[in-house]
Amino acid sequence: MSGTIEPGQTLSSEPFLLVNPQLGTSRSGGAYLRCLLRNAGGQVSGRGWSFDASQLATLKDARTVSIDGHVVDWQGSPQVNIESIEPFEADHATLLSLMPVSSGDNAAMFGEVEGMLRRLDDPSIRGLAEAYLDDGPLMQRFREAPAGVSKHHACIGGLLEHTLQVMRLIDVVVATYQDTDVELDRDILMLGAFLHDLGKTEELDWSRGFSYTVDGNLVGHIVRGAIMLEEKASEAELAGSPAVPELTLRHLQHLILSHHELPEYGAAKRPVTPEAKVLCLLDRLDATLNLVE
Repeated sequence: MSGTIEPGQTLSSEPFLLVNPQLGTSRSGGAYLRCLLRNAGGQVSGRGWSFDASQLATLKDARTVSIDGHVVDWQGSPQVNIESIEPFEADHATLLSLMPVSSGDNAAMFGEVEGMLRRLDDPSIRGLAEAYLDDGPLMQRFREAPAGVSKHHACIGGLLEHTLQVMRLIDVVVATYQDTDVELDRDILMLGAFLHDLGKTEELDWSRGFSYTVDGNLVGHIVRGAIMLEEKASEAELAGSPAVPELTLRHLQHLILSHHELPEYGAAKRPVTPEAKVLCLLDRLDATLNLVE
């Protein structure tokens, strides 16, 4: 069952992500299991009324469990009455299948992002982009990561989908203003869009649902992205790409640090360049529209 969990369903060896298993005490004084169960359809509470308390320690170490039971209605919400629960070691593909997934084709979306970056005009900016693209583990995380824990694009592939949408919007905006007095650097804007949320690959964890990592809680994706940019600029130069001019590097960092626009929204700096202001607007536009039902 990968869809919505509804009262009346019978579960037989159904896989779930297990969240926060703990013991509760019934009115009669007996112990029972209480937990949250997640799959691609969402999250539901679970109750094991006949539960061996000695099994709790094993469950606390488990990411995924197999459930037998029934889904009932409890005060207007579905609840799984657990008849049996067993930990199992899920492979990576199974873990991803238990979480909401972007409706876009992951390979096609990544191919479009990659194509835009490899066609950038400025050799130093293109070389910097290629330093990111050539980092296989980072790009795998970029393709899988959600863009948020519970808000916009909170799904596997959500970060990739959001990034691509912002990059597409940039092409439209740059073309619209090309014959006006507004001067926009397309290369800087396009790479800035690719980088603006890339720190979420370190900020977020999606191994058992969506949550924040230690790095996310203590550093955050905005600062992490700015730090990562320094590292990749050095890697690109060592690989033989033309050095990114200091002003260009600082401008790109400014786009990352300011894309939340205001300090109360998490921005480290307020946007002051035309490119930074455009990125703020387009980032907010796509995030807002993703939340419209």
